[in-house]
Amino acid sequence: MDNEISLKQALANAFRRQCERRPGTLLGIAGGILIAVGILLFGFWSVMFVVICGFIGCFIGKNVDKGGSFIDNIRDSVPRDIHRWR
Repeated sequence: MDNEISLKQALANAFRRQCERRPGTLLGIAGGILIAVGILLFGFWSVMFVVICGFIGCFIGKNVDKGGSFIDNIRDSVPRDIHRWR
């Protein structure tokens, strides 16, 4: 009986292994579930507003972390051949 582990412990070990192997996948699943629950509770446009604000905040935060001029960092983030995307 000492060699047997409980189902709870086996599931916890499996989850821990998946977290180590595929953290991005699990983060994506968790984010998708949160967005789905938010849409069900608050509505599509309210959730989209929060998501867009989050992306803008992430973009600004990454540019601040780079240091230097904020305008130069934005210029470096925009592709030079953006006119080809038409």
